Amino acid sequence: MQVCSVERPVEGFTITVSNFRKFMNQLFVFLIVCLSIICSYASAQENPATSISKDSNTSIPIVTQALPTRVYEKQTLYPNGRLEVGGLFFTTKYFGEFTDNNIGLVYGVTTRYMMPFLPEIGLGARLTNGYLKYDRRYKERFGKDWERQYPEKDFPFSDSIGSLRRTKVTAFEPLFYLNLFPRKRLNYYFFAGYSILLLTPQDIDEDPLDGVGKRKHYPDYKDENGASFHLIGGIGIDYYPTRNLSVGIQAAYRYMKTDILDGYAQLLEGGGATNPDAYVEFGLKVSYYLFGSSDTDGDGISDEEEEKMGTNPYSADTDGDGITDYNEIYMSKTDPFSVDTDKDGLSDSKETQEYRTDPLSPDSDKDGLSDSDEIIVYKTNPLLSDTDGDTIPDGVEIKTGINPLSSDTDGDSFTDNHDECPSVFGFKENNGCPIPPKALIVHDTIIQTKEVVRVIEKGQSYTPYGINFKRGKYGIEVESELILDDVAKWLRENPTIVVEVRGYTDAEGSHEVNLILSQNRAESVRSYLVSVGIDPTRLTARGLGKNVPAADNSSEKGKAINRRIEFYVKNK
Repeated sequence: MQVCSVERPVEGFTITVSNFRKFMNQLFVFLIVCLSIICSYASAQENPATSISKDSNTSIPIVTQALPTRVYEKQTLYPNGRLEVGGLFFTTKYFGEFTDNNIGLVYGVTTRYMMPFLPEIGLGARLTNGYLKYDRRYKERFGKDWERQYPEKDFPFSDSIGSLRRTKVTAFEPLFYLNLFPRKRLNYYFFAGYSILLLTPQDIDEDPLDGVGKRKHYPDYKDENGASFHLIGGIGIDYYPTRNLSVGIQAAYRYMKTDILDGYAQLLEGGGATNPDAYVEFGLKVSYYLFGSSDTDGDGISDEEEEKMGTNPYSADTDGDGITDYNEIYMSKTDPFSVDTDKDGLSDSKETQEYRTDPLSPDSDKDGLSDSDEIIVYKTNPLLSDTDGDTIPDGVEIKTGINPLSSDTDGDSFTDNHDECPSVFGFKENNGCPIPPKALIVHDTIIQTKEVVRVIEKGQSYTPYGINFKRGKYGIEVESELILDDVAKWLRENPTIVVEVRGYTDAEGSHEVNLILSQNRAESVRSYLVSVGIDPTRLTARGLGKNVPAADNSSEKGKAINRRIEFYVKNK
């Protein structure tokens, strides 16, 4: 009888399947013995009572004094940098001409090594041995080809009565693993590789030989037909109850090219072969992990060095700031025990990864402002000492009431470094400062400034020109005192007038803050007038915040005008 196999034997392939199978079985026994010896050795090495030799020449950077002893709870982590050895207990499901519901069994050993610095990647191998199970039964689609393989005289009633058969399988596969969650207690993974499979269908194994040493019903069968080289892929799940042990499930599919897996390769009319056979595996995997990693947490620093430095050998990031201990100690030189090494209010990870500021200095650009104040409060650039480029450091601008985000704070077209009054709108003729009134004549309720002459009646208000305040401040400026002195003179000459001092702000800031600021400004003016002899019972102070603006708050000029004082006549 003719044997149909989609695979062609490799030219020069002279080793017999029987010899190869014998070698594989010996290898299987050898690996079991080796793994037993290794497990015994690893158990002794991992005994807590075992002393650890220390290299006296090991250099530990940045540690300059004895650190307090820290005790860390040993955590269940992924077994990176360790060798996994495990046992496999699988069921098999065959697919081919005789596909049915029978289940076979295989068992074996597996090994895997997860990369220390990239545990998502692993390399390993599997060695399995077992059988497939199926019911050799005639089906109508076989037609006359059934008689070719199973003639009635040698297989009576084969076309009506099925026969339970097995195929022995032994496989070795080098594999590549992709771990999806290697740092979690539950790890999902994919694997793929190349399989060397030895297969012996029961019908072929039991087929009698003829006088010339050929099988009676498989005269064209050769030892090469009993080997299959194909791709294998699958998925699995591992659960780690401890760092040294995992239990899981695994499923694999073999992309085979042989059609002789079940001992029957159906030929279609014209001599063509049907689709190749295949089988899948699904079952339990139990693994133990050898050679306890010298770097348990995979941060690039050995457990021995971490013990000396006091860092946590079971966590790659002792202080939990988002930077591994290795990067803190060797790269950024930050403190692995502190989330914020320079105590500037920004975490080390924020400084190194987001803001690019110096995690060892609270003021990276040396402008007098801490990095956190620049980023959170003032919105200035912590890497530039002069954010707005006006040659005045940000810290100086903040202290003097100048806007560090604008080179022309008061919007008078003079940059702050050339403006003698950078926070008050001014004119070129006076080097950026306001031009004081040329004449101020106070007669009863008549106030004259420049071209304006107004009569102030009860219920009216007057806003003197030039009483301005720095942004966010309420102190009386020197240039405002002359104007307030004239107001005091007017009040003394009109002793019956009762005035309400009203303070206003620009639109920056919240309503509540501006109300407080405007009240403080009004109180400052009232206090000044009282200090120069005005009866305090004639003066009240009231803050109105950013209500009733006198100019547009969209420009710096308008904001400066809105930061003003009004005198409201309550009684005349």
